Amino acid sequence: MPELVPEAQRSDVYATAFCQFPGTDPLQIHEIIRGELGEPNLAVFPQLADRGVGADQVGRSASLLAELGFDLQPHGWRVGVNDGVDARRARSLLRSDENLLADVLGAERKPAQRLKLTVLGPWSLAAKLYLSSSERAISDHGARRDIIAAYAHGLKEHLDRLARITSVRSFTVQLDEPLLADVLDGTIKTSSGYRTLRSIPRSEVRGGYEEFFKVIQAGGQHWNVRPLLNLSTGDERWIERMDMLTQAGAGAVVLDPQGLDHRKWERVAGFVEGGGHIFLQVLAPGDRAPGVVDAVNSILRPWRQLGLSDGQLGSMTLMPRGDFTRSTSAEAVVTLQRLSTYAQALEQTRVDA
Repeated sequence: MPELVPEAQRSDVYATAFCQFPGTDPLQIHEIIRGELGEPNLAVFPQLADRGVGADQVGRSASLLAELGFDLQPHGWRVGVNDGVDARRARSLLRSDENLLADVLGAERKPAQRLKLTVLGPWSLAAKLYLSSSERAISDHGARRDIIAAYAHGLKEHLDRLARITSVRSFTVQLDEPLLADVLDGTIKTSSGYRTLRSIPRSEVRGGYEEFFKVIQAGGQHWNVRPLLNLSTGDERWIERMDMLTQAGAGAVVLDPQGLDHRKWERVAGFVEGGGHIFLQVLAPGDRAPGVVDAVNSILRPWRQLGLSDGQLGSMTLMPRGDFTRSTSAEAVVTLQRLSTYAQALEQTRVDA
């Protein structure tokens, strides 16, 4: 078996993507991914929400809950019950996708060692789920604690299965947290919509993530995982949220430069100097792609202005500005090809530094 190199130890620049793709044929999407994001880039485990109930992001993430049943109600996904027909479909889709990935990778001449996955972050998932009383699960301390624990163990079991049936030994798990700011600020509405829930203390959010990271990173000798946090850089308190989660153990973050002012860029520089890794969104699917020189210069300019060296470019991975759910297959291919070209140019800059 080739020597396992943890993602945190890699120093080259490469490209990757969000995991959401259009359509209902996962094999066709795998062909695009393996064709455009094969080594040295970081291929992804695709999600196709167009397949319907259970393939949506909440249903896919809930299907990872270990020993915690769920079902679909008119107001949303409910936990603390026996698995309903929609829950069984969600879990079945996940297993089917795992097996298809094993078949795809097993047919390759050089087995893939690395893979990126995307799921909801634990606090956004807890905010999206409901109790049997129809109230949001995040409103109950015991419920949110149990959900996050079950989610962490279920995600680890998912990675265990993938490592067992495929050649992958290094996982990057992107945790999307679109509701984290609402959780912390107390702006999530109750199920009735007439009031908002109390904010969750920062200490509890940070502690929940510490335990979550501890569980999913206990992969043992055969595989490793790097958590990747996706927070909204447009959040006015983004620096505070980022600091809290890096203290909890997050070592990589997704960044949209359009949401970064000078103060946030300075925090990014400090994060990189401290050993952090950034996944920079540089090209929106469907947009006209700039030439290689212009694209690379637009990335290098703020990088160098912050005092970061070209030799530190290995702390950066390129990805699109948004997923491919509203794109055609051709647009996805073009976007990934351009990102790969930009990454190669940046890697050459790093090597020459």
